[in-house]
Amino acid sequence: MIYQFIKKLDAKNKIGKRIISRLITEEKRIKLERYLKDGPRRKMIRQVSDAGTSHLEDILQICLQHISPVTAPLSLVSQISCSGGLLLGRLLDGHSKLHAYPHAFSVDAPDKSSWPTIDIKGKPEEWLNIFSKSIPATGIREGFKQGEEDNARFPFIYLPILERQLFIKYLESVQPLNMRQIFDAHMTACFGAWLNYQNHGLDKKFVTAYAPGLTLQNQDLNNFFEIYPDGRLISIIRDPVHWFASVSRREPQIYGDIESALGHWKKSVRGIMEAREKFGDRVCIIQFESLIDRTESVMRHLANFLGITYEDILLEPTFNRIPIQSPDNIKTDHPLGKRYGFTESKTLDKDQRVLIEEMTVAEYQSALQHVVAS
Repeated sequence: MIYQFIKKLDAKNKIGKRIISRLITEEKRIKLERYLKDGPRRKMIRQVSDAGTSHLEDILQICLQHISPVTAPLSLVSQISCSGGLLLGRLLDGHSKLHAYPHAFSVDAPDKSSWPTIDIKGKPEEWLNIFSKSIPATGIREGFKQGEEDNARFPFIYLPILERQLFIKYLESVQPLNMRQIFDAHMTACFGAWLNYQNHGLDKKFVTAYAPGLTLQNQDLNNFFEIYPDGRLISIIRDPVHWFASVSRREPQIYGDIESALGHWKKSVRGIMEAREKFGDRVCIIQFESLIDRTESVMRHLANFLGITYEDILLEPTFNRIPIQSPDNIKTDHPLGKRYGFTESKTLDKDQRVLIEEMTVAEYQSALQHVVAS
């Protein structure tokens, strides 16, 4: 099984050789590289990479013997695209009392913004497949990338084979199962298989994750809070003029048409407001412009909302507690906005601005009455 996994990595992700080069002797590495290049059968791989030499089995066994269960509730950051969700996720990343999910929390479904639908009568393999798309193969191969225009990458050492084994082993330890335990199994497997994760600890208050578009689906929010009655939802509302100028440039295939785009924006805001009305203090609404201009005030409020002590690292975007530097170290009055490309680079004409105001004024003004730390 292990050797099939290594071969698969080499064939699809081109990192099998790099893993092998760090785990076996030089002599056997040379042989194995030749076999991998020629597309070897499993038997050939076993001949040159037995468990006693490669130590991969040892790594897996050590991790399996020292499982750190991740059972903290989930705090989702969710709203429509280009509203600052990724930025907020990176600001929350380094706090000592939070686990930060490494990628956007999505599922193997046509609509990536859907909440995972789990049949508790199903099999663990089926559940694992549903969660699998949250940790994409490209993320493992290429590492974390800050943005489309930035070439900086951060190492993300993750073993899917270990994720699978941790998932199964955790489920076996918590029989009989309920739905929350299936999600806990996924989180335990995710952070356990992330070998270079730097923020381990058993006393975390929340797992934070960016889940784009979840607020567009009322039933998905109901399902989330049913599984996580102690969970939290943080949503960001952005000025619709600046939002459209940004999103129409970044995602023109979806939001290029102004009236259609504003329809999506309004639906998202309405979903946020309905969630606030239905779930009360478990939902926090912040204004994007405040997050950029008054970052400390907003992050102090969010720390209080999550029941954690404020730490200065909340002001610094990080990945795995590694600071993400602004491009070319540019200093501006609003470095977070510059760093994440939240500047209005597309000029809207007067007619577009008038149309946006006419279509969104009611929702926007109503939402602003509920934002915090503004």
